[in-house]
Amino acid sequence: MPTTALGYTSQVTVAVADPPPNDRLARFRAIRAKLDPTGDPASAMDASYVDSPHSVSARLAAELEIGPASSHLLVGGIGSGKTTELLALQRRIVNITDIVTLYIDVSKQHDIARMVPGAVTAQVGLALADRVAEVDPKNTNIRGMRDIAYGTWEDPDPYGGASDVFYHVPGILVPPEQVAENIRRALIPVEGLLGVVRRETQHVVVMLDGLDRLADLQALEQIVIHDVKTLRSLGVGTVLVGPLRAMFGLGREIAQRFDSLQYQAWIDVTANPAGREFLIGVLARRAGEALAEPSIDALVEASGGVLRDLLSLAQSALIEAYMDGSDSVGLREVGDAVDAFGRKHMQGLRPPEIEVLQRVRKHGTFVQTSEDDLALLMTRRVLEYRSRNLPRYAVHPPAGSRNSDLTDSGNSDHPGASSDRRGPSIAVANRRGKAKDDRHGQKARDPGPASSRTQPGRDQQAGRRLAKQRPTRRR
Repeated sequence: MPTTALGYTSQVTVAVADPPPNDRLARFRAIRAKLDPTGDPASAMDASYVDSPHSVSARLAAELEIGPASSHLLVGGIGSGKTTELLALQRRIVNITDIVTLYIDVSKQHDIARMVPGAVTAQVGLALADRVAEVDPKNTNIRGMRDIAYGTWEDPDPYGGASDVFYHVPGILVPPEQVAENIRRALIPVEGLLGVVRRETQHVVVMLDGLDRLADLQALEQIVIHDVKTLRSLGVGTVLVGPLRAMFGLGREIAQRFDSLQYQAWIDVTANPAGREFLIGVLARRAGEALAEPSIDALVEASGGVLRDLLSLAQSALIEAYMDGSDSVGLREVGDAVDAFGRKHMQGLRPPEIEVLQRVRKHGTFVQTSEDDLALLMTRRVLEYRSRNLPRYAVHPPAGSRNSDLTDSGNSDHPGASSDRRGPSIAVANRRGKAKDDRHGQKARDPGPASSRTQPGRDQQAGRRLAKQRPTRRR
């Protein structure tokens, strides 16, 4: 078979083929992919999943094993691992012979900004139709369900007379006109499909993901009132991932419509040794070969216990190491990643919001009295931890560390404070003055440590920041 100059077969393009072994670029690309915080959780389950202590999935599994037709609301901040917990839940109850689970990302087939009652029921029907098609492909409810979901063309003459004119019947997954009619239309084929599934498995549990990105609580309430209630009347159990705001204000009324409310809290790395070891295990499993042990500890500390931010920080530090010509991530690269992350978290904040962050940092007190306060929680500037169901609040470490623009004159030793371990203690690696290859293979020498200088607007507790020089890089 003919090959290219790089050794690839001519039928495989260089863009998609596996790079040669021992290639530094290929190694960094592979590790970066494992650290992608926006990657598909399902694809990471087999290779990278680490079981979390006291996981929500374990509690939900117990609830559904005992009450298969019960309904549950799972809430938490973006990136807290709710989708991963749903997939873990699916794994936990896969061996229960009389329960079948259907995972559905509601946002994949419908614009959640235009959610209407019936949209969730229609998607449950589609998932049932796909399952029934494997055992009874000629079942008429399969086509009926798909027509109701996506729309169809019908002959206006019900008796089959000669006519060239057809009219379009819109599907439910397009904004509909009448709520009750949508539910009624979807209910008929859903009942028929459930009957087929229940010939083999008595109970059905649907896991509805993606609705945590729904900003309109009224739309969510309509879904809960109509779709979840309809599924419950059919004896179908539901676990719905909802937005964090469902825990506050008027959203609490929505939560009360479920049998239980499960909160996927952040992991308190300063007070939860098991949680800290869990996060260390996540990094070690995904990219342990590229992370020095001190850098893993620093990344875990800087993440604030937010799994998505842990992976994002590690990915940024990996890029810094690649640009520096290093083969592994050290404290210096972690420091750069934390610095950039902290600056991003401080951008766009108004004085009243900064004042709230100061109060949280000094006193650990946080009361959600406005939409702006809630936004600080939802954007992870303020993190809420739970211990024995009691909350503790802290500013996200990079936003409150010496590398951000949030200044402070001190920190209290009260229970709500984030302790004096507010951010990773990051020292500059002792690599200056040492010749090394840059990423293009050229020799370059660090000029030695630069003089420290005062950084206006930085955390006064941290003192001076060590400025660093990187090897010269060709542009």
